[in-house]
Amino acid sequence: MSKGRPRTVDVEIYDQKYSIVLKSDISEADFRELADLVDVRMRAIAAVASTPDSLKIAVLTALHLAQELKEHQEFAEQEALLCRKTENWTRTLEQLLSK
Repeated sequence: MSKGRPRTVDVEIYDQKYSIVLKSDISEADFRELADLVDVRMRAIAAVASTPDSLKIAVLTALHLAQELKEHQEFAEQEALLCRKTENWTRTLEQLLSK
């Protein structure tokens, strides 16, 4: 993503207000959606966590989101590999059928 003109967006996450400077081309609506996702996740984790400490809740949330991101990246890599293999098999079959 290219860098856009910096702008400030105010969001609220887990009952805390933040003024975030956006330096990328992400839209404010998309950024607010991400902030809402973090808020929802923090509240879900807080509901089952054994600590009222918001910093610990934030770290647990970050770890959960990082794990999901890693799983998504691994899935995307496997999907890309499968696509390459499918393309290779298709070319091989086309070559065999054209003989």
